[in-house]
Amino acid sequence: MEPIVIIILVLMVILSFGIGANDETMATLVGSRVLKTKYVIALAAILSFIGVYFLSDKVGKTIGENLLGPYVEYSISMLIAIIISTTIWLIVASSTGAPISTTHSVVGAVFGVIIVWSFLPAQSFLTSIDTIYNLSIQRISGGFHLGQSFLVSMDWSVLGQVALGWVISPLMGFFGAFLFKYVLNKILATQMRGLERLEKLERILGYVLILLVGWTQISRGGNDSANALGIMYGLVDSGQLTNDPLTITLLTLTTGGVLALGIVIIGRNVIKNVGNNLIAMRPSDAISIELATSITLFLATIFGFPISGSHVLIFAVVGAGMVKGERPDKKSFRKMVLSWVITFPIAAALSALIYGVSIAIF
Repeated sequence: MEPIVIIILVLMVILSFGIGANDETMATLVGSRVLKTKYVIALAAILSFIGVYFLSDKVGKTIGENLLGPYVEYSISMLIAIIISTTIWLIVASSTGAPISTTHSVVGAVFGVIIVWSFLPAQSFLTSIDTIYNLSIQRISGGFHLGQSFLVSMDWSVLGQVALGWVISPLMGFFGAFLFKYVLNKILATQMRGLERLEKLERILGYVLILLVGWTQISRGGNDSANALGIMYGLVDSGQLTNDPLTITLLTLTTGGVLALGIVIIGRNVIKNVGNNLIAMRPSDAISIELATSITLFLATIFGFPISGSHVLIFAVVGAGMVKGERPDKKSFRKMVLSWVITFPIAAALSALIYGVSIAIF
């Protein structure tokens, strides 16, 4: 294995730390006071590790093999730019307690390097395109072919599916939590024969919630870790890393361990911020939120769609809150929305800058 490939894999593992640092999946357990924060953090780390090992391959291959066009392969400089830019942004955002989207960060970073790549001279690349498609390409001085290069630089069908998932998944979280909370309220209304009975029922629901959040955390670990492991699959796809099962397994286990470490060291900030600052939660509220989030995340992970677990969870929180007649804390919600809006362009700009500088130097 070449030294530069080893460096990229080390950076990939560091990226997984940033991913874990921004995982707020267990926030409902904190917000509903079902478990103490220290136990929530430990459980999140263990279950994320399980999800990374068992559920990360399909989404990882979508990011690492399927986003780029058929005539483009990840270069070393591209991968380094994607990893560094995503890691920087994840750690900076997580330190402020803002739950951003890892998927938006990674795809934004890929988009940034592709824009720079489109400005590069590519005579041999364009020759192959001319031969296959008989394209008539207007050559610009210096060997630039921006229009055609950009059009074939990504698999726009796959990117479109990913973008559609970004829109549909939060809506599933919102409407799912709204519906589940509405139905659960109707059920609870028939059981309200005294405060003591209701509190006993809430305690029972708290135990159910632990199991449900565990399912969510495993799915989230598989989906989010794929943003790092996609780098590994990109290296395999370009022939720079052997597709040896033992190597893949060891790298996956290492990534899972470091992601869990990110949750323990920094992720507690995001978990407490989301759990305590959006709406007041009881176990019956949190169950509705987690049921919608669990179903959405699990389906996306199984079918290989990289989605934002943060967006799904936050919209589910808002959906459940609306049934209660509550609105999210405006200041906290505005901060979260702002972080979502700026994530894609910041990740793209950072990766484009790093990629451009690396090309200029090397």
